[in-house]
Amino acid sequence: MPTGRRRRFRGRFIDRHAARNTILSMTEKRTEINPSGTPAPSDNKPTPDKKPAATQPAGKARGAARTAMRVALAVLVIVAIVLGAGLWYQQRTFKRFSAQLQSSVADASSIASQAREQAQQAVSLAQAQAQQVQALQASLDQSQARYKDLEQAFQTLTDSGSELTLINDVEHLVTIAHQQLALGGNVANAIIALETAQAQLARANRPNLASLQQTINGDLDRLRMAATTDVPMLSQHLDTLGGLIASAPLLVPDAAAPGLPAPAAAAAQAGNPAAASPADTSDASAADRVWWRRAVDGAYTWSTEAWSALRQDMGQFISVRRAADPAALLMSPDQAAQLRQNLRLRVMTAQLALLMRQPGVWKSETQALLQALDTRYDGQAAQTRQARKIAQSLADTAIDVKLPTVDNSLQALQTLRDEQAKQAAQPSQGAADGAAVQPQPQPQSSRLQE
Repeated sequence: MPTGRRRRFRGRFIDRHAARNTILSMTEKRTEINPSGTPAPSDNKPTPDKKPAATQPAGKARGAARTAMRVALAVLVIVAIVLGAGLWYQQRTFKRFSAQLQSSVADASSIASQAREQAQQAVSLAQAQAQQVQALQASLDQSQARYKDLEQAFQTLTDSGSELTLINDVEHLVTIAHQQLALGGNVANAIIALETAQAQLARANRPNLASLQQTINGDLDRLRMAATTDVPMLSQHLDTLGGLIASAPLLVPDAAAPGLPAPAAAAAQAGNPAAASPADTSDASAADRVWWRRAVDGAYTWSTEAWSALRQDMGQFISVRRAADPAALLMSPDQAAQLRQNLRLRVMTAQLALLMRQPGVWKSETQALLQALDTRYDGQAAQTRQARKIAQSLADTAIDVKLPTVDNSLQALQTLRDEQAKQAAQPSQGAADGAAVQPQPQPQSSRLQE
């Protein structure tokens, strides 16, 4: 029990003991007042033998004592009830607090056990992760050791290893450059291949390969100074020409260009001055003119409009144009669409000839495109003039530019291989059963080239 509650309980016990002593002292006083124990006669019924005046003070004293005793007894009962109620309430509060305290202690114990379990799980997880990290670190160390060994082996093989591997690599690169020049005429790729071979020879720094390195340098210088054809620019011009062929107007209207030809449209525009300058009739106010002037102007305007309308209507039926091929004016819309499709196919054929380095096909296709633009298309249209200009420039461009070769480098490699074969074929002097002949490196070279 806490110290404060113990003190309150002790104080209440002392109060109860003092109240009991007070009751006992009052009882003793009453016994002293009436030792015989017989009740005193009532004041309302005086005996005839005694005088009422003499017995009246004694009766009053006894009544006052009796009243005081009753009051004290009531006070004592009230105090006892209050003390009992307080003790019961205190006991009940103490039990409730004890239950709450026990519940809190149980909850705290449960939380502590859960925290202990979680801490143990965290410790076990940390230990497992630490083991995994150690395993990964060990694996990383092994991988690094293997990488260092491989790097050292590769360094030994490339820098101070066999010359056969270096020669095979250089021959493979020179062969790639030769193929790029022979098949596609791609000088840029050939230069890249030769520069790679030159860098490998320079990194190896072998004196017996100095002549091969000088030969490759000579071929590389000739390729750098060679005049080449700008293939991307020519391909772009061909794409532009294909778009113009698909949209430029022909001598007869079709689905791609349904408008009037250029001469008819120009004639219609020139024959309609009222439509070309509509603001000429509204320069001055009609109120400021003389009546006959207004009549003359009205007649002139009416006649001009009538002549323009008649000329425009007649121009739709009759048109005078100059055509090199009369059949171009008799094409139907289907034939016009077929003509445009055939010309686009010729443009694609010219692109293939450019990529494959076929000057004969290139020349024939560009000349056919130029002739079609001259005979089938409207020469006064802006798109036709632009397309003809591009076609003429393409026809004048020669794609059969003679490119240098890398035959010197290939010959130097073959000479070097022959020398190595001779050295390997010489028998060893002083051996009992002869020296073993080294295998020819040609199969390995062919495998690398594949």
